[in-house]
Amino acid sequence: MSMEPPLGMDPDTIQPLLKSLAESTNAISADVIAVGDGMPIASWGRAVDAGVQGQALSDMREAIRELTRVVAEAETEYTVEEGTVPGFTLMAHSIRHRNFQGSLCLVRRDDEPWITNDYTLLTMAAGLCTSVMEAGKISRDHGRRLDLLVSHIASELMGVSVLDHAETIYRVLGELGRFFGVDTCYLRFNDPELQASVLIDEWPRREHIPEPDPLGVISWDDPISRVTRDLREPFVVRSKDSDDGESYRARVEAGAGIPQASTAMVPLLSGETTRGVLGFVDFSDREWSRAEIRALQAIASLLVQLDARVTAEENLHHHAYHDELTGLPNRRSFVETLTDILKADPDKPLTVLFADMDRLKTVNDVLGHTIGDLFIQAVAKRLRESVRPDDIVARLAGDEFVIALNGVDNAEHAERIARRLLNHLTEPLDVGGHVVSRSACIGLAVNGPTTGAMDELLGNADVALLEAKKRGGNSVVTFNDDLRWRLLDRADLEFRLRTAIGDGEMRLFYQPEYDLRGGHITAVEALIRWQHPERGLLSADTFVSVVEEINLSADLGRWVLNEACRQLAEWKQSSVPAPAVVRVNISAGELISADFVGFVGTLLGRYGHKPQELGIEITESTVMRDIDDVLATLMGLRRLGVSIAIDDFGTGYSSLSHLKQLPVHTLKIDRSFVSTLVNDSGDRAIVAAIVRLAEAFNLSTVAEGVEDVDTVTALLELGCERAQGYLMSVPLPAPEMTKRLAEPGDYLGSNRWMRK
Repeated sequence: MSMEPPLGMDPDTIQPLLKSLAESTNAISADVIAVGDGMPIASWGRAVDAGVQGQALSDMREAIRELTRVVAEAETEYTVEEGTVPGFTLMAHSIRHRNFQGSLCLVRRDDEPWITNDYTLLTMAAGLCTSVMEAGKISRDHGRRLDLLVSHIASELMGVSVLDHAETIYRVLGELGRFFGVDTCYLRFNDPELQASVLIDEWPRREHIPEPDPLGVISWDDPISRVTRDLREPFVVRSKDSDDGESYRARVEAGAGIPQASTAMVPLLSGETTRGVLGFVDFSDREWSRAEIRALQAIASLLVQLDARVTAEENLHHHAYHDELTGLPNRRSFVETLTDILKADPDKPLTVLFADMDRLKTVNDVLGHTIGDLFIQAVAKRLRESVRPDDIVARLAGDEFVIALNGVDNAEHAERIARRLLNHLTEPLDVGGHVVSRSACIGLAVNGPTTGAMDELLGNADVALLEAKKRGGNSVVTFNDDLRWRLLDRADLEFRLRTAIGDGEMRLFYQPEYDLRGGHITAVEALIRWQHPERGLLSADTFVSVVEEINLSADLGRWVLNEACRQLAEWKQSSVPAPAVVRVNISAGELISADFVGFVGTLLGRYGHKPQELGIEITESTVMRDIDDVLATLMGLRRLGVSIAIDDFGTGYSSLSHLKQLPVHTLKIDRSFVSTLVNDSGDRAIVAAIVRLAEAFNLSTVAEGVEDVDTVTALLELGCERAQGYLMSVPLPAPEMTKRLAEPGDYLGSNRWMRK
């Protein structure tokens, strides 16, 4: 059903008119278009420049064609009709002149209705277009039309992205098909891996496609496909051609049910490679002019450029949204996908699993990072194979993976899946000749009425994972109300802690340390408390871990040191007997912070203290966390003359060699051993060993957590003569501690202990 293409209008003559019309009516475009044509004869403005792309652009073009058909086929000679597409409104005026039937069509945003003045201007412009035609300003040169076609297609392909690529290709095929009056046109790419030619798209799309589709993937063994594989020049096959024509006719008849057809194909050339072909089929014996073939070659070149640009964009997109090591979606991909899912349906049945492999660092340290990477790849493959195709598996970082289970909205069901995954993950893997097995933890969160947002759902699963790890690994934990309240509690603490120091909400309490034989105070330990504006006085256990997580340790630690030194100066200036030493607990973050030793020296100078009047307490685990940096700081403090104590001694992993290196003065025996000293022979042996160890290194010992008199007796028997605990005194605010210092006395009844 070949047809002669419609006549063209000289754009140099008509475009100033279209420009003036569009600007006067606030239109984004003005087109003169023939009925059934895909390309305007003359136009001004582009919908693409107004942000219309992809399917929306195709819908707009189809609406323009349909509105043009309506006004051109109306019974009255001059007809004006309106139309709409989402976001825009259309108005078209019929144009008829001799064998030309079409319209002048305006498009503008739908926030402004058409008014009478717009109708008047459109009618005048349509009349002027007819006058131009009558004056003979119509180009009858088909070559001129072909040049405009190439320019139009170039404009269509400009700025196309991955998202609207497929829709644009289909639209362009349709415009080419209408322009040349053929029955169908198609785009095929060569696939070296399949050794075949693959159908990318066709216009119009067939309503009934056989299975398998004989036109979908055509092996290069096929005579026609073999020709197109390395095609370098245009290739035309007509039904009357003996071999190729009959082979092609038979294939088209099998795929589309058409008994007779001819085709023209132009290669898509990229350097020395033939990327595919652009083809046209006419259900008759159509001939193709040289000018048409040249135009098609130019358009094929444009399609090759588009393919290269889109392929590069796809590669960039893939790298941006996929993990390089495993090929799984990455954090960005998972977050955006889950956000879109929940935005479309906040109540969607969905469960997020947050999985973490235990002790992967050991694999890297022992077997090397190459084996570690292979192990992660194997874990990713096992995870992907263990869930359904519509579930989402992503790698967030390191040994962390997330899985979104579609359609799972029951915690028990989700836990069963999680435990099955856990069993799969812990099965040994043969990695690079090594059998590697690691346990894992999984935290899960079910989407429900209290979630519905991606950040909250993923955050809940993360909180559940942390709880699973606290339980020792190889466990599954479901986020629940208890964890939710703990999460809200922590969030409140974090929010308020950031201003608590500056707002003066922190307090220091002091717990005295006693000589068990003499009964007098030998030191006081400064203990941080938080006077929360709503919850009252909070102990350090409530908030110190949060302080460390939000990197406020150094700020809080320096405040504590300054306040302890200030209070000691106040006691020394008063009439009460000041304690010989004020001990301050220091975290690992504070200890290795910039110029910590210099800060301590500045405080001693500011308040006029002797170095030995300030004691620094560090836990055994703090010492072992970064032994080299900690040792350097401790040596600096020792040079200042500050006394150093190891707190909670016996709970960490320090060795005799480390203890010998450390410039410490005192070992504080952890309360876990002291509290059961009387009844537990094992703890008694540990305390005895610590006392003997301290004596061997010429160190003093202090027992923590003394709560009854029998413990005092046992400590004295073992040779530990200093202690602190609730038996002697609870931690006291500064005014109460001042009263205790002002009233010297035997708070232990030490004469009794000495008589025994």
